[in-house]
Amino acid sequence: MSLKIQDQLKIVNRFSYLRNSIEIATTDKGEAFLFTKETISAGEVVAVWGGKAVHKNELAGLSGLSSPHRVHKDFYLVSPLHDDGIDSVHYIRQSADANCGFQGDITLVALRDIEAGQEITYHPAMKNPELAWARNEEAEIVRKRFNGNFPTYIQSKIESDPELKVYEPFKDGAWGLLTSIDLENCDAALIRDADAIKQYVVELCDLIEMKRFGETQVVYFGEDDRVAGYSMVQLIETSCISAHFANDTNTSYIDIFSCKGYDPKVAAEFTRKFFKGAAMRLTVTNRF
Repeated sequence: MSLKIQDQLKIVNRFSYLRNSIEIATTDKGEAFLFTKETISAGEVVAVWGGKAVHKNELAGLSGLSSPHRVHKDFYLVSPLHDDGIDSVHYIRQSADANCGFQGDITLVALRDIEAGQEITYHPAMKNPELAWARNEEAEIVRKRFNGNFPTYIQSKIESDPELKVYEPFKDGAWGLLTSIDLENCDAALIRDADAIKQYVVELCDLIEMKRFGETQVVYFGEDDRVAGYSMVQLIETSCISAHFANDTNTSYIDIFSCKGYDPKVAAEFTRKFFKGAAMRLTVTNRF
């Protein structure tokens, strides 16, 4: 939706960058905003923040500066004010229907084609590390929605933490999705109980909406103490679920493979809770 432009102001780019099609104006309420005079294609660079890097503890003692732009959990970019105003990049506003996202910590790119006359915006959650790193349902929704569009310092922590990481359920053109779960320090009694393992399969298939084909096969074998334990195979109409439970270490190794989509994290968290496991390694692979 195009905005009603009241006054057109001068673009200032002393320390930062804005593409040439960007202009600055004010709304009828006097609030400055940026818009494009020409179409910007998805993926193209829209703006780049610049300035001096300062530690968060220094911010309170500084004056005569633009709004700080966070580039790390402890560091910000700031730029001084001049007679002709602050760098215009700081007038980019936030919106629930944002058309831009971050690529790196200082670069803003178009998430979709931005038509001439449209305002340049990004979503406030993209620059909210406390929300992005939280371990609750609201934060999980935010991570899934903006995965890949957070600044690098936020995105890198999401990628490195298995509990925060966003796993793409299915890529276009994939034949199936494989989730491998390595779960340490499981409840010893549960992984040595064939009936409990069968119950796990039933509840897992119900949870991720997989239709079981035939009975769950649970067999104990392994002459070597290092690998001895129950192994399980369950055919499902879209492939199979298999596992081995190592008695020596109380570790579970579970594979879920299906050509029907499911949420790997939902399956993994259920598995952790069912077998009362501790540390978990999760590997998700699209098979083509």
